[in-house]
Amino acid sequence: MNKIRALFHPIMVFIGVQIAWIVLMAVWINWYLENNLSIKELAQKIRPDLFTAEVEWLILFEGCFLMLLILAGVYVIFVYWNKQNRLNQMQSNFVASVSHELKSPLASIQLYLETLKYQEVSKDESKDFVETMLSDTSRLSSLIENILQSSKADPKSMELQLEKVDLAKFLSQVVEDHRRQFEEKKCDVKLQLDASPVLTLDRKALQMVFNNLIGNALRYSPVGSELKIQLHRSGRFWDVDFEDKGIGFEKKDMKKVFKKFYRVQNEDTRNIEGAGLGLFISREIVKNHKGKLKVMSAGRGQGSVFTVSLPVSRGLTV
Repeated sequence: MNKIRALFHPIMVFIGVQIAWIVLMAVWINWYLENNLSIKELAQKIRPDLFTAEVEWLILFEGCFLMLLILAGVYVIFVYWNKQNRLNQMQSNFVASVSHELKSPLASIQLYLETLKYQEVSKDESKDFVETMLSDTSRLSSLIENILQSSKADPKSMELQLEKVDLAKFLSQVVEDHRRQFEEKKCDVKLQLDASPVLTLDRKALQMVFNNLIGNALRYSPVGSELKIQLHRSGRFWDVDFEDKGIGFEKKDMKKVFKKFYRVQNEDTRNIEGAGLGLFISREIVKNHKGKLKVMSAGRGQGSVFTVSLPVSRGLTV
């Protein structure tokens, strides 16, 4: 049954159509050349002026053109089917990933609440439970926010609530908010602030960007690794670099990581959770700030550097 199903797979059908088209084209040209003389003699008996040299080549050209037209139609259908198949696969992966990401923190919160309800725990343990549940709710909130942003008809048109933000202080606060996650992952965080620019930004939106980039760095890096976050001036932009020592990217993946629902698929990422929305949303937010979000990696297993570039024109250095 599987072999029969494989024979009717669209790719196999497409290959079969190509073979059939080549054979048909060869048969048509061969038939025309072999019967050209007979057709010409018949035409001369009916109407001597009907079959000229120009008409002869026109008939051959028309036949070839019609076959090429059929081939083009088949190719277009195949391309659209392939695109739709990829979208369906990404949607399926997205649903599975989101279901897992929603279920895990909810199960953790439920476990701690049941423990607090039915067992006597010390004050320190109770505080630790609450901090863990707050961390899980923050993770849920971040995921839901990403889903809501991506569900908009046009993420590029998202409205920004602009205000003056001290980027250095804001970045320090974001890092502090992730202190517990850094401790759990035994991550050595190095925050380098070369200046303290005040820019006109959407604080909530930019926090989502930084949260996504820090979350990715923790998720795709081994326990005990280093994360370097640096704020510095680069020409017309203020750059915030997030340099990790994680699994890195191959060159082909660096062009796709900002696409909606896209996730790197290899043995290193097989068991890593994620919905494939964080980088897509982050890039749209940064673009709406007239900035850029870039990624660099020396290769698989050699870490990566995500850079958020915000234009100097959005504020003044203080």
